[in-house]
Amino acid sequence: MISEFPNFKKLELLDKEEIEKFTSKFPPYSAFNFTNLWAWDIRSDREVAKLNGNLVVRFTDYETKEPFLSFLGTNKCEDTVFTLLSFASNSKIYPKLRFITEESIKHLQSANLLVEEDRNNSDYLFSPSKLAELQGAKFKDIRRLAKKFSKEYPDAVFRLKDLGDLSVQNKIHLTLRQWEHRKKMQNKTCDLKFEEKALCRLLENVKDHKLILSCVFLQGTMLCFGIDEILPNRSAVSHFIKADNSFKGIYEFFNRELAQYLTTLDIASWNWQQDLNIKNLKEAKLSYCPVAFLKRYTVSFNYVNEHDLQELHEGSTKK
Repeated sequence: MISEFPNFKKLELLDKEEIEKFTSKFPPYSAFNFTNLWAWDIRSDREVAKLNGNLVVRFTDYETKEPFLSFLGTNKCEDTVFTLLSFASNSKIYPKLRFITEESIKHLQSANLLVEEDRNNSDYLFSPSKLAELQGAKFKDIRRLAKKFSKEYPDAVFRLKDLGDLSVQNKIHLTLRQWEHRKKMQNKTCDLKFEEKALCRLLENVKDHKLILSCVFLQGTMLCFGIDEILPNRSAVSHFIKADNSFKGIYEFFNRELAQYLTTLDIASWNWQQDLNIKNLKEAKLSYCPVAFLKRYTVSFNYVNEHDLQELHEGSTKK
């Protein structure tokens, strides 16, 4: 059972049901998706708590290893923000909340709060039916590349596979290595150390998540794989995707085929997560014409010193 703030508990698989009771009330933000929370807890230091009926998460930045706080919910949001920022300051955590959702932001009215949109961490939402059909001028280039791949590699097939199959998992790791090799051949920066650790954590606990593995094979060789999760409310989220991009059009072909499959499941919203301000990733995601974004924000105080912070907090709790 998740404890009451300020008593955090380490994230466990047993927390899945309780966390999903929180997340089911909101759009499918990837940052609070349990599978995402679990897989990317690569240092086993992610912690959760409850505050004012909201879910609080203590994250760790993968690059800096510095902790930061966030919460999901709409209950007593200003009091929650003041409490978390005061706790962060007293705990030597940088006092800025991250990954705050639009639903929470709407409840923050205090002029003493600095709210900033975090565009780099906003989730991209796509329509599977539109990506399945690729109709219209805006999809011209994607449609052309998908057709080119089909023409040049007529033996390539899209298949769903059992993610728990160890032989399939071995092929996934080989595809990762091939992706990395191609990036290095193109003199492009690539670093799989975090992503591969997250993928391994996920593969170790496949049975605990509602995942689908989709792949493209050419004469028995895996060229591409994607791991997606089917969520309530006709939603899905993409957790991992990698391909050997020496095969021109492989991503366009794969995404079209997977979109067609998702439409058979009546999925209306497909979350491709954020772009992290990576130029090529941003350009690629925008080229697929997202239908919406799940915006995220940072929240901090406009204060000069600790005394000001304490006064702000006391003023909020008296409301």
